[in-house]
Amino acid sequence: MKRKFKIWAVSQGPFSVKELLYDEGYEFDIPDEGEYLVVCMVEEDDKLREEEFWFDEKEDAYKFKNFIDSRMEAIEFTDDGSFSYDYSGKMC
Repeated sequence: MKRKFKIWAVSQGPFSVKELLYDEGYEFDIPDEGEYLVVCMVEEDDKLREEEFWFDEKEDAYKFKNFIDSRMEAIEFTDDGSFSYDYSGKMC
């Protein structure tokens, strides 16, 4: 099943797993494969919420952040399974 959503902005990150582990307030699961976290404001089904996106490489996390930050309007995505991490796209 395809999932359609819009990313409006990066609200936090990127953070490395090391940074998250030292942050006592981080209460969510960290995927084994994920090394860097970017939190975004996502619109799906006309509802706005924060969502986590995980990346293997620091460069990929910053490229994603810079791409989202460079847009004036929301960026529409269709996820056909390309978000491979079990925890990516989960609500915060």
